[in-house]
Amino acid sequence: MTGHSTGQGMQSPAMRRVRDLLRGPAIVCDGRATIREAAKLMTDAGRRAVVIPTETTGFGIFTEGDLRARVVVGGIDSNQPVSTVMTPSAVTVDPDRLGADAVTDMLEYGLRHLPVVTEAGALMGVLELSDLLTSATNQGFELRAALATAQDDAHLVETARAVPVLVTELVASRVSPLDIGATLAVLIDVTVRRAIELVVDGDERPDFAWLSLGSVARREALPSSDIDSALVWGGESHHEGADAAKTIHDILDLCGFPRDTKNAVATQARFARTLPQWRTALRKWVSNPYQDQALVMLSMLADARVVAGDPALDPRPAALDQLRLHPAVMRLLLREAVGDKAKLHSFKDVMTRRTGTVDLKASAVQPIVNIARWAGISVGARTSSTLERLKAAAGSGFLLDDDAQVLIESFEVLQQIRVRHQTDQFAAGRPPTDEVVISELTPLSRSLLSNAVREVAGVQRRLEYAASASALPDIDP
Repeated sequence: MTGHSTGQGMQSPAMRRVRDLLRGPAIVCDGRATIREAAKLMTDAGRRAVVIPTETTGFGIFTEGDLRARVVVGGIDSNQPVSTVMTPSAVTVDPDRLGADAVTDMLEYGLRHLPVVTEAGALMGVLELSDLLTSATNQGFELRAALATAQDDAHLVETARAVPVLVTELVASRVSPLDIGATLAVLIDVTVRRAIELVVDGDERPDFAWLSLGSVARREALPSSDIDSALVWGGESHHEGADAAKTIHDILDLCGFPRDTKNAVATQARFARTLPQWRTALRKWVSNPYQDQALVMLSMLADARVVAGDPALDPRPAALDQLRLHPAVMRLLLREAVGDKAKLHSFKDVMTRRTGTVDLKASAVQPIVNIARWAGISVGARTSSTLERLKAAAGSGFLLDDDAQVLIESFEVLQQIRVRHQTDQFAAGRPPTDEVVISELTPLSRSLLSNAVREVAGVQRRLEYAASASALPDIDP
């Protein structure tokens, strides 16, 4: 990720490793300690959280917020064991992750404290939101909370109007476009979940999983992102579910998160199936990838993410496994990723004349996303993030280290140009799109754009040659 320095020349907390942001070891107590004793430990140490080791879940956590909400407001006796009011399975963060990633985790789960735990299970400390806080970050947390607690659909729609305003402020604060994309995706997720809660009666909620697809699922959302979705039913699907999906998307449309224009949404029978039906479809698509838009469907499921409902109904793991078991399908994914160079050539012509328009997503970003998907799945990466897939595949034999770095840097540059262009459109009262008038770009942006597209095309050519020469390794299932 790209970041920026503070006025004092110090590195932004967002770009520092979590281990370097810790203010000291964690405050730890036994689960049998009383709530009063745990609270005294926090007060004496000047900290806002205490960690409780557990035999079953690793670590529990008890915070000042828990003390207020669960003990004071809940009227619980402070002489009760702290284990009765702690969060029994704390969300943790690896010490080598960036501060920006930790902020995204906090925003996603609505947390202000993350125990920092090594891969070996050692507790290093507790990262607090205040260690990372900026004005824009704080606004993101406040907006997330407002969206999650909207009283009705009208209130949700009204609250969601602040989302593009926040994105504009994040851009003005020089937040990385990758972090902006992750933040926006989290806010969209929260809005989707709240819309589902408002539409579906909690007491009669069907057994289901609501999937996010596309850029939002990859946490690479931008203001122009539309909402692709799918449903997985645990039991039998029914018409009431389709009606509910339509109502949910109607609310999201009003919130400023429009449904996919190509109808890749849960209102369509093609995107709403029982789990056995999804698995049957997966087997059909990998067996005959030339029919039924098989490659499109497989690619979408490979990026999918459960936003609401039962995570056990997620069809994505099965999709990834099926793809790795079918090398012929993976070769087709590679062919698709490197074969569509017509747009790049026409883009080059446009750049030479400095006239006309170009679709930044189709002409420049999508090839990177497609290569990353193929390479990441090839090496067994379970992430859907474009950058994480590229990092996982770098130097693997499927993707040269240099080529992976070229794609990473190009992706960052292109996302920066896209988000600035789209926030400019929003400020001018126009709907955000990826259509850019080349002559309206600054000379620097034109140069960066031209270089990025040229570099991506170069990687495509090298991969195409490697595939034709049978120089790529076999996928190890």
